[in-house]
Amino acid sequence: MTTQHESREQKDTESSKRPSGKMTVEEAGRRGGERTAETRGHEFYQSIGRKGGEVVSKDKQHMSAIGRKGGEAVSRDRAHMALIGQKGGEARSRHFKQQQIDKKKAQNAQPVAGSEIKKEEQTASAFSKPAGSEQEKAG
Repeated sequence: MTTQHESREQKDTESSKRPSGKMTVEEAGRRGGERTAETRGHEFYQSIGRKGGEVVSKDKQHMSAIGRKGGEAVSRDRAHMALIGQKGGEARSRHFKQQQIDKKKAQNAQPVAGSEIKKEEQTASAFSKPAGSEQEKAG
């Protein structure tokens, strides 16, 4: 790897020199980035990226604007929209079916416990009440 790195630097130095002997702004930026990566490491870039993301995420107008732009860009791809729509519909259908299953389970479990109580109440009330009311007997 060292030989590839050295040969690339050599090519860059040769190709980026202007007649004045100075490097281009693009070359200076690239070299500066490589040097920073070598000295600071991957964690440095993660840190500054995280800090930048935190600052940007607090700007609601900016987040709204980039979300809108992203949505517009994605919506231009009709095949992609069709695919995500299909996946969303399938997920919603699965969710709805699961809700129906859960609802039936709850209904089936509840009447069993409730029906036993009601049967006991009906049996007890049948014994405690006379066969007919006083008016029925008189009538």
